[in-house]
Amino acid sequence: MFEEVLQQSGFWASTGPFSHIVLSSRVRLARNMAAVPFPGRLPSDELSPVRDAIEAFASDSDFRGRVTIIDLKHVDSSEKRFLRERNIITYEMEGSENSLVALDGTDDFAILVNEEDHFRIQVIRPGLQMSEAYRIADRVDTELNRFVAFAFSEELGYLTACVSNLGTGMRVSALLHLPVTTMKNRVHELIPDDKKTMIDIKGTIGQSSKTLGGIYQLSSRVSLGLSEIDIIETLDEVLGRILDLEDNVRDEYLSDSRLELEDRIWRSLGMLQYSRRISYIEAMDHLSNVRLGIILAIIKNFDVKVVNDLMVRVQWAHLQRHYGLLFKSTNECDEYRADYIRKIMHSFEVK
Repeated sequence: MFEEVLQQSGFWASTGPFSHIVLSSRVRLARNMAAVPFPGRLPSDELSPVRDAIEAFASDSDFRGRVTIIDLKHVDSSEKRFLRERNIITYEMEGSENSLVALDGTDDFAILVNEEDHFRIQVIRPGLQMSEAYRIADRVDTELNRFVAFAFSEELGYLTACVSNLGTGMRVSALLHLPVTTMKNRVHELIPDDKKTMIDIKGTIGQSSKTLGGIYQLSSRVSLGLSEIDIIETLDEVLGRILDLEDNVRDEYLSDSRLELEDRIWRSLGMLQYSRRISYIEAMDHLSNVRLGIILAIIKNFDVKVVNDLMVRVQWAHLQRHYGLLFKSTNECDEYRADYIRKIMHSFEVK
């Protein structure tokens, strides 16, 4: 199963609308079984109702024959990390032995089982495709409801383990590449004051605004009192503002300091082409610069999808699986990362 997942290119290696900035769109629906304690209070010997429901979904729903269930209890730590690096499972699930994940064989969706909620339907699409992601998630939700009586209140909507998810149970988010906004220290301008209670932006390091490679996650904060369409439209409105800002600062940088920008991009390309040891943080920063260079046509004859793919495959567990070994140290991983990147870079005649 893991070899099949490894071979899949995934959403990150594809492109979609506005993919020069929006790497991916995600819709997540939180659902729980009625009359069954939330996962945090559910003893391991009472998991059978949840397991039975997801197994029935896999075997008898409209998606039968396409869904594979992975029981994380039978997965070692390296394989769990591999799944987490692919955004298939969460950090919480990586440390759990009571969680499962149901994967659609065509890479359309995943259902996270016994994370914070009994079920979390997750759909990720390349580029800005929030409505398409919601369409898929809604279809999966309808099918899952055939096998599960969801916990629901006429007053509060879908009941969830965290009160912030009450209502629709939906969270939407977009993964954004904002290298020049980051360089110019203008991240604080991204969300207008009147939307800060509804929309949040975070970097890729923990829960802070710190980021790797100028990549951020923009996500909805409110689920109660809004419809699914309202949530999507609010995020889309803020996304429009962010797209305009990043496009404008890219144009300004090219116009005012083109040589400085080109020097930054070409130096990064050289580091990736010739380094013998490179950390994940350093690799992400240089890949971010090269991605920007490709999009601005400063670097030619190089496919941006290759850079997107590298941003995922240079992570620890991916490299271990690619080379068929377990790293003994961070330095060893850094050496194999540099080797992997060099081979990819030298397979293209970059100009």
